[in-house]
Amino acid sequence: MNVLWKIAWRNLREHKTKTLIIGLLVAFGVSLMVIGNSVLESITQGMEASFVDNYTGDLIIRNTYDEPVAFIGAFGAAPPAIGSYTDVIGTLDDAADVNAYTPLLSGIASLNQDDEALSIAMLWGIQPSSYFEMFPDKFRLSEGRELTDGETGIMLSQTIVDAVQIEHDIVLNIGDTVLVSGRNDITGTKIRELPIIGIGEYENAAGIFDLISLVDASTLRALTGLTAVQVDAISTSTPVDTSEDALFGGSSISDANSEDALFGGGFVRDADVSTDDAIDFDNILGDTSVRDQFLALDNNAWHFLLVDTNLREGGLEQQLSGLDTASLEVETWRWGAGVLADLAFNLQTTLNIIIVVIVIVAVIIIMNTLVISVTERLAEIGTIRAIGGQKGFVRRMIMSEVLTITALFGLVGIAVGSATIGLLNAIGLPASNFFLQVLFGGSTLRPLLSISSLWLSLGGIVVVGVVASLYPTSVALGVSPVQAMQKR
Repeated sequence: MNVLWKIAWRNLREHKTKTLIIGLLVAFGVSLMVIGNSVLESITQGMEASFVDNYTGDLIIRNTYDEPVAFIGAFGAAPPAIGSYTDVIGTLDDAADVNAYTPLLSGIASLNQDDEALSIAMLWGIQPSSYFEMFPDKFRLSEGRELTDGETGIMLSQTIVDAVQIEHDIVLNIGDTVLVSGRNDITGTKIRELPIIGIGEYENAAGIFDLISLVDASTLRALTGLTAVQVDAISTSTPVDTSEDALFGGSSISDANSEDALFGGGFVRDADVSTDDAIDFDNILGDTSVRDQFLALDNNAWHFLLVDTNLREGGLEQQLSGLDTASLEVETWRWGAGVLADLAFNLQTTLNIIIVVIVIVAVIIIMNTLVISVTERLAEIGTIRAIGGQKGFVRRMIMSEVLTITALFGLVGIAVGSATIGLLNAIGLPASNFFLQVLFGGSTLRPLLSISSLWLSLGGIVVVGVVASLYPTSVALGVSPVQAMQKR
């Protein structure tokens, strides 16, 4: 074995130019792999930490829905409320690996004041006690205070406040009231007047996350139509009369004031209506109890449950498998991040594709260079074969040369890549726009060396060396010893 390495080292020194060309190509590819994967892995880890700590928790429980569901109210459909909510939270309470959880509602609304449309707001309806316990100080207040349980109000986004001041010359202050309006398919358009309790923003928020405002759950239930009785889910055991008379009241007005009398053959003269038969405008709709039943809000209706847990999604699904409802889905932070997470992972995939292309090109170049080197040494190889060197010896000799080049310059590439990552970590990569700020999970990215990229690089070095040596070896072994020796 020592003889093989001595021969390989001698041959590499005798062909310094070819060795340097191959080596620099290997070093460049390896350093690019280390730098690229380390940066992208740091981006992914930064995004994960940002979303888990600020927005999603470790896992998200939601109902299954055929249409794309919006975790943040701007994109996708409003999801259905979690079925068997009390059973779900009972299971979470009993689960040893669940540290905390909080329910969440998501919606979008128009923000108005004094009949003037001010802005669009992404609203999260929260249960203040559990939400601020799970995400303490993540919505950083610049003014005011946090919502409390049972309180009606809004914690308004600082970005919205600033935009309203710039675009409408209106200053929104703590204690002011704003109108939020939203439309749903159940109860139509709803408008609610809310006092501004606090003004602030999330840590590392940018883009659409800047627009998230926190409201009490009752307000968002009204805006999104989460009523206690859904038209398509009325219990057959207690039938509800949905006729026009039931919804809008019976004939409680005297015949003199009936529809025929009011809108029939002519106007009713004042003299024809006695004082006793005067219209009772307070009860003109009659019995509206059925309508009120349809409009009553469901206090257990929540779109999502955010869970702080050590379990993975499969483990939590197993914990929930004993429930009657089969419509629950468990999502990770990546689902909550949506297109941003997809973009980060697509960038990593794109980089790896580029690296694969570079590796293929490197293998071809190394292979051609080695073929030239082997062709120049056919006489030497023929002599080795003539004095008893077997094909296996020649194969190992060429492979030793290739592995020596790739190992040495691969380590150089790893060293260069590691040093570059260390430098980037020291100076930091600033986020020049809101998109990068979301991707970086902050205003500055300080990438860390990826151990997985080191192992991947080392494995890639071995693969490149083995693959690149196959064809030159076949060329060397394809020439008979006699023909090889004649080339002297």
